Order: sequence, then C-alpha cells, then structure tokens
Amino acid sequence: MIPQAVLEKQHTKEFWDWFIRHYPDVEHAYTANDTRWLESNLTPRIQRIQSELAWELGPYHDPDYTLVISPAVRENVPLTERIVAAAPKISRWRFVSAKPAKQLTSLAIALQDIENAEICADQWLYRLTQYNDGEFFDIEVFTDAPTSIKDEHLEVLTHRLIESLVGERIYLERIGAVTIYRSTDPRSREKTTKLPLLHEHMRQLIGEAC
Repeated sequence: MIPQAVLEKQHTKEFWDWFIRHYPDVEHAYTANDTRWLESNLTPRIQRIQSELAWELGPYHDPDYTLVISPAVRENVPLTERIVAAAPKISRWRFVSAKPAKQLTSLAIALQDIENAEICADQWLYRLTQYNDGEFFDIEVFTDAPTSIKDEHLEVLTHRLIESLVGERIYLERIGAVTIYRSTDPRSREKTTKLPLLHEHMRQLIGEAC
C-alpha cells in the first residue's frame, strides 16, 4: 500500500503539471464566468489530493489572478500550505493556502438554490470573548434576521460571513464557538460592536495575521 504522504506528493505534482499546461484555459473560463468548466476541471483534480479541499478564484491582487486552495477544515491547513509551496511560478498568478478576508462594502449574502435564505448583516452586532491572551475567540452574534430564515440556514450564513470578514485561516484557527441570537432574544447587547467592523477589531487583537 502506498503511504499517504507519497500519494499526496504525487497528486499535488499531477495537479500543478496540469495547471501549467492549462492555466490559459483557466484564465479564459474565469473571465467568461464559465463556472461549469472550472468546477469540472479544478474540483476533481484538487480533491484527488484530499477529498475535503476546495478552491476559489479571484483577482485579490488585481490585476493578477489568484487561485486559493482552501483547507475547509482546520486539520488541512498544513496540507494546503504544502500544496501552495509546490506551486509553479506563473506570470500574473498568485497561489494562496486559505481564502483571504474579503473587502466587503455590504454584508449581504444568500445560499444558492435555497429560497428565503438571504440576509443583509450590515446592522448586526457581535461580542468577542478571548481566551489564552487571544489564542482563540468565541463570538456572540446578534442578528435582525427575519423569521423566514430557518435556524440552520442562519447558522450557515453567519459562519460564512465571519469567514469572509476575517479570512479562512483565522476563522479555522482562532474562532471557537459562534452563538447566534435573533432580535427577540432578551440578552444584553452591552459591549457589542457592529459586525462590519469585525475584521479591523481582529487585526487590533492579533495583528497583521488577520
């Protein structure tokens, strides 16, 4: 039986060998918003390295293209770092081992293909509790989400917003419990801050890593 580390290295090399040959096709598909081509060509090759991995494309350092190899779970962070360390040097391309924080002008988000699963969190509040001198944080989130949003959908949306605001690595490695309260909850809103300010708040607490 082939050791997992050997398979990982082999599949990582296969992916980057494919990418070197086809990155112009990736650029074209991204520019044309051809998500079907991207999904069918990137996903199986990346998930052959590890089944939980995901990816994201974006011009995070405009005008360069950026391919994010997303760990999806905390245990995969070292793996995505190894994958990105093996990436080739390609002009106008950057490779990142976790989704970066998004520069959001509005905290509006929806779940695809789920009716009535859309919110705008611009007025939501949060309260942080830090442990071990900022090693990790619990977050309480106070929402004004309408009752039409199911609890399970509200939880997914809230977690995605937090990840988008602070970046995937901080979300996986530093965020502990996320507790969500609706507007009907009588809990005190003392010492809360508006959710759009979470990224800057985390930067002040943990530094430039956020």
